[in-house]
Amino acid sequence: MNSFLIALQFITIIPVKKQLKYSEKDIAHSMMYYPLIGTILGLVLVLINLIGTQFLPNLVRDSLLLIFFVLLTGGIHLDGLVDSFDGLYGGKNKKEILSIMRDSSVGVYGVLAVVLLLVFKFTLLRELSLPRRNLILIIVPTISRWAMVMAVYLFPYARKEGFGKAYKLYLKKKHVLIAMLWTLLLTLILFFWKGALILGVSFLTIWFIGNFITKKIDGLTGDNYGSINEIMEVVILLLMILFY
Repeated sequence: MNSFLIALQFITIIPVKKQLKYSEKDIAHSMMYYPLIGTILGLVLVLINLIGTQFLPNLVRDSLLLIFFVLLTGGIHLDGLVDSFDGLYGGKNKKEILSIMRDSSVGVYGVLAVVLLLVFKFTLLRELSLPRRNLILIIVPTISRWAMVMAVYLFPYARKEGFGKAYKLYLKKKHVLIAMLWTLLLTLILFFWKGALILGVSFLTIWFIGNFITKKIDGLTGDNYGSINEIMEVVILLLMILFY
């Protein structure tokens, strides 16, 4: 329960009114609950969608969905997206890239990345088919949180020290398998064979992004994990539109 509450507190704004144990191992082990937390966030989005469909114009409803995609996590993953793009496209070598990503100021690449991603995400939300809209809202944050777990497990950590290093050091295969099992079962239950195809494409996307960043800085950072979550949400929304 401690690890679950740590995950809930770290990647959402849901308040946890309990004193938690924050060892590096506990923080890393909490990642096995990331897809489950994503499912919970998805259920909140479904509630917003249901209420919005009943009482609001569709454009307003979808605007609220986009807002809550951001608010439910406190924008933490968007912050990682901004830092990642600023660093990867503003730095000339590993040292410069890592330095820029750690800088609290925001550059033009980061601004462009977040604006374009949000515009695209809103467009995709507008195009979701009504019969499967709620199922898609559940699975998108589930798979995107699983993507962060896979990114941590598959690729080295780029910095010699940093908060994200604990994830890499103490995330074990059993935690990855638990996260994978939840994601796989839920995706297959909701979308059958197309769910397996979506997961396969999602894995290839994670592999491509992870390798692209690793070639530049010899691994990934905490900011990159957050950016992968944001990019995967858009990728999964797009796949759902293509398949349905």
